[in-house]
Amino acid sequence: MDFAIVPLLTLTFFIAYLDRNNLGNARVMGMQADLHLTDGQFFNCLMMFFVGYMVFILPANIGMRIIGPPQQLGFAVIFFGVCGTCLSTVHNYSSVLGLRLLIGLGEAFVQVGLLYFSFWYKRDEVATRAAFYYTSSTISGCFSGLIAYGVEKNLEGVRGFHAWQWLYIIEGIPAIGLGIIVLSVTDGIPNIADSFTERSLYHEKINWSEILVAFRDPKSYFTAVIYGALCLGIASITSFLPTFILQFGFDPLHTQLFTMIPYAFATVTLLSVCFLSDRLNSKGPVLFLAMSTSAVGFIILITTTNKVALIAGTCFVASGLYPSIILTVSWITINHGGYTKRSTAFAMAQITGQGLSIMGTQIYRHPPRYLAGHGTLLGFFVLALCSITCNYLWMRRENHKRDARGALTQQDHGTTEFDETKQEELYDFHPDFRYIL
Repeated sequence: MDFAIVPLLTLTFFIAYLDRNNLGNARVMGMQADLHLTDGQFFNCLMMFFVGYMVFILPANIGMRIIGPPQQLGFAVIFFGVCGTCLSTVHNYSSVLGLRLLIGLGEAFVQVGLLYFSFWYKRDEVATRAAFYYTSSTISGCFSGLIAYGVEKNLEGVRGFHAWQWLYIIEGIPAIGLGIIVLSVTDGIPNIADSFTERSLYHEKINWSEILVAFRDPKSYFTAVIYGALCLGIASITSFLPTFILQFGFDPLHTQLFTMIPYAFATVTLLSVCFLSDRLNSKGPVLFLAMSTSAVGFIILITTTNKVALIAGTCFVASGLYPSIILTVSWITINHGGYTKRSTAFAMAQITGQGLSIMGTQIYRHPPRYLAGHGTLLGFFVLALCSITCNYLWMRRENHKRDARGALTQQDHGTTEFDETKQEELYDFHPDFRYIL
């Protein structure tokens, strides 16, 4: 599966992030000026992606169990590839808005890849595999800057197209071909029933009552706050990183190259931090350190005007952001029993994240230092650090309570075995279940 599932889904995510983020590169290449968009209209175009994503994420998560991973992932990639390519033909504001909304819809159905891993890998294996999957987002950040540099330097005016139009064509058409491949070769859901202490595979069918169970679970809200802050950071970085670096004082062409540096740092930390997390079988403390690194980066961006320090600040931000996303998603998927409950908790986090991502497209309005934007993100990261602490302490307390009940049962009855038939009814609240902290 490491050679079948992981590489294909990684490539899918790579293409998705290229199509998601190219609006920021296109802006630097002159798209906003050519279409006569105001800053407010451009921010709205950024925002519409997250609207489409947010509305369809819960149906996408639950729908994977009904539609099947190959069909859902394949058709979704084809769909957003077509929409991304069509952006090369737009001539007005409303067309950009509509296509960005549809790209968000398509990518909502691609994001189930992180849930898909929970079918195939044990609870202490998910973060490392998901890290390889999500590394494609940081690599796409590097490549998007490199592609944009090459396109702007060599293709402006070729066959009557602007460089930004070529950017959409070059990054959109490959997604269509990839979608056909995904549709043809992706594996479905495994038909196995390992113990839920090894894989979270018990009760994997759709059970609508689990939606309410997820809404009553405190973990769902703690992780929603954490994931929301991270999505706000990701949305701001992916949408505005070229704009930030342009304001540092670099020319537009070299700006595209300098956007590669933070993503390169993020690629290294994403793999190493998530691998360490799985080896330690710990998520919360590692997540706390990663998000603290990003918080330090925002402090640097707020407090200095030195070019080298500003580039270093963006590297700190990106280096903490990307591993934190995987650690948070892993924390959700390994600590919620039942597919529908897990999907709902993940959707709650994603809806919160996309809602805050919409805000992230609107807060960077005051160049060159963007103090309001950086300050807002720093505040949300502090709130997320508090939520990490609360989630960790809540789950540790629950583990201690179950350990105590298990010891008491063994003392009274000479056994710690519980009724296995209750596993499906109790989800992760079963006395044998232990949360990974």
